[in-house]
Amino acid sequence: MKQSRILIIDDSASIRRLLAHNLGKRFEVLVADNANHALELLEQGVTPDLAIVDVAMPGMDGFSLVERLKKDPSYSTIPIIMLTARDESADKEKGLKLGADDYLTKPFNTEDLADRIEHLLA
Repeated sequence: MKQSRILIIDDSASIRRLLAHNLGKRFEVLVADNANHALELLEQGVTPDLAIVDVAMPGMDGFSLVERLKKDPSYSTIPIIMLTARDESADKEKGLKLGADDYLTKPFNTEDLADRIEHLLA
């Protein structure tokens, strides 16, 4: 059975490493260190089954990336989990309104995250 492909978009190298290590046991994991890098991967034909997007990144933030992906018919069906240190209810509401399928705050439990990914991919 083909492993689901997860794209992690986070400017923190330690978060990318942690997620790649822990989620790599269950999924094929790709990483991007910012929104523009993620868009480059998509334009090169890399299509993930799900994306994990940080909110606070230099340049284009996660909210703008989610909005852009959800408006593009080529990527609008990709489930998105926003994973961020921003735990204000207004931020969560904004992320979900823009089209994110889930919103988790850091620190997080990787097993919980993996279960949420499985749920969204089901």
